[in-house]
Amino acid sequence: MIAAAGSGVAPRGAGGGATKIAAMLVALVLMFAPISASAECPWVLWVEAPVGSDQWSIASVPQTRFTASKDCQRSADDLNAFERTMGQMHGTGGEARDEFSCLPCTVDPRPEGALLDEGATPRGPKGK
Repeated sequence: MIAAAGSGVAPRGAGGGATKIAAMLVALVLMFAPISASAECPWVLWVEAPVGSDQWSIASVPQTRFTASKDCQRSADDLNAFERTMGQMHGTGGEARDEFSCLPCTVDPRPEGALLDEGATPRGPKGK
């Protein structure tokens, strides 16, 4: 279709560039939104007690949430070193009784059965 000058009718394909750019910007924002949300998610210090039992809980220490992975891991390493020292003092050959680990807040290491025992379902506390 050819538009006459001053007719107010744009030729096909004209003016669609702004819409395509806007659509691409929206797509980019949506694509990177989950990345920024997970980057803000704190790291959580968990403990498996005793080691190998698959019985996980959030550690009972003053600080259990960290903004940086390296800070959480440093705390876990310090606590694990303390556990090994205590094991040596108690004559267990330096084996730790408990094992501390850092995981993103989006990860729950507890088996599904533990969640059910606490009144939650794998889909959330309300089961939705």
